[in-house]
Amino acid sequence: MKHFVLVAGYEMPPKNLPFRAYYENRIRRLVAADKAGEDLVFQIFDVGSGEVVARTFTYPGGTRTESVAAVRSFLPVTRARYDGHAFKDGQDGVMSVTDVYAAVRTIGVRAPGTLMELSFVSHGFYGGPVLVNSYDDGIAERPSTVPGGRPVLVQMGSMARDPDDKDPRAKDFHAANMEPAELAAFQAAYHPDGINWTWGCAFDETVHQILTKLEFHPEYRSAGLPDDKVLAFRNLTQGQIYVLEKGLGTTFPDHREVDVTFGELKRFFRKYLLSSYSHALAVASRRKTFGGLVGTYAEPDTGPRPLMHINSGFSRHFTFYKNYFGFAFDPERRRYGLYDPAFV
Repeated sequence: MKHFVLVAGYEMPPKNLPFRAYYENRIRRLVAADKAGEDLVFQIFDVGSGEVVARTFTYPGGTRTESVAAVRSFLPVTRARYDGHAFKDGQDGVMSVTDVYAAVRTIGVRAPGTLMELSFVSHGFYGGPVLVNSYDDGIAERPSTVPGGRPVLVQMGSMARDPDDKDPRAKDFHAANMEPAELAAFQAAYHPDGINWTWGCAFDETVHQILTKLEFHPEYRSAGLPDDKVLAFRNLTQGQIYVLEKGLGTTFPDHREVDVTFGELKRFFRKYLLSSYSHALAVASRRKTFGGLVGTYAEPDTGPRPLMHINSGFSRHFTFYKNYFGFAFDPERRRYGLYDPAFV
């Protein structure tokens, strides 16, 4: 029996993308592709409704049958849980990504080697899927021990998860959050051909802008540019220079003309790739992970059974990542990058 874990983020405004419909379409596609008639179990985490259900497809006597079973219930997510677009602290009882990890580990213990896909169908940024748009501020809000008292704020360690944070983070697989035995169970869940998907955006506007200015530099080449090639930029904004300096750990003496080698720029972009959630998930699971490349964003499909894909307007970015970092792309031609666990 093959297992799939699908996670649908909260359909938050202003776009209100129908993530529940997307995972339904994902199930339909995967079931339709099951030509061998193997038994399939889909464990679905619907963050908005708070419901976790298991949908099982079996083929007794060659006839497909489907059963649905409730697994667990959490508190639903509503607009009352938000301060503007930010998810409020202190929302205990709402589904968290840690509950998803626990489900994967359970598969690793009870049915090792059977997880075919872990998918996050949601909004996102390069730091990870956005399930509710919570914040990792390193400060946990705990109830007062005094009746009627104010909540107590607790400072967390630098690598520890913020208990008020429900969204995935690259640090989730650090020993401070997932003990070695838990990580081993997480890894054991996966089938040898198992994969991960992070379907949302991986957009960082400043990184996108710097990469675009590189791609349109008169001395840039889409392939074969040596690392020691010095490129002079006279069109970087102060904000872009600040991010570049911070990323490289240096200071440019003249902001009117920034001279930087191509190798340094590659190091800058590599740093973002290595700090992305898709990379962390690939390394932790030891499985290929398909996700947006940093500086790109996803959008809905058109046509029947829509899912999501990366906007085709980033063709220069795709070429850069392919030729200078060796990235391949997903087999469904959705333009998601393949984050290989061995990438360094």
